[in-house]
Amino acid sequence: MTAALAGKALLFLGCAALGFLRGQGLRQRAACLQAFRRALAGLARELAFSLRPLDQLMAGAEGESTGAVAAFFRACREAFAAGGRESWADSWAAALASADLPLTGEDRRLLREAGDVLGRYDGESQRAALEALLARLEDQGTQARAEAQRLFRVYLALGVAAGLFCLILL
Repeated sequence: MTAALAGKALLFLGCAALGFLRGQGLRQRAACLQAFRRALAGLARELAFSLRPLDQLMAGAEGESTGAVAAFFRACREAFAAGGRESWADSWAAALASADLPLTGEDRRLLREAGDVLGRYDGESQRAALEALLARLEDQGTQARAEAQRLFRVYLALGVAAGLFCLILL
């Protein structure tokens, strides 16, 4: 009897945890977009006031970032330094494809546009393109935060409901 009760409790907690983790994934997406926005805003500022090489700018962005975003900038720099890529856009795209980021396809497409600009044009053109991208990234981040706030409770409630449903069936 005690083992059955413990099994039911674990089943319920597992379902609730699945709902919690799904909701937490939405929050992680919003935080990741915010971190990218901060890093790209820093790059835009640096492009406006200095003519440092792009690899140094990426190192600065890596230093200002944390977690998966910092790992992305590190992978981007390493891919370019290894010489296997022809341009920053190629190394940016490779790092974006290989990075374990909690982003949607639309988020990745938007970030890919940043890589297409970096290293190809003069500093002012890069800065202007990054400023336009930052506005779109801010909109995407606002949408992600609203979605996370709205759907977190829904996923948690669905997890709890699924757990209760399983308990009723058993």
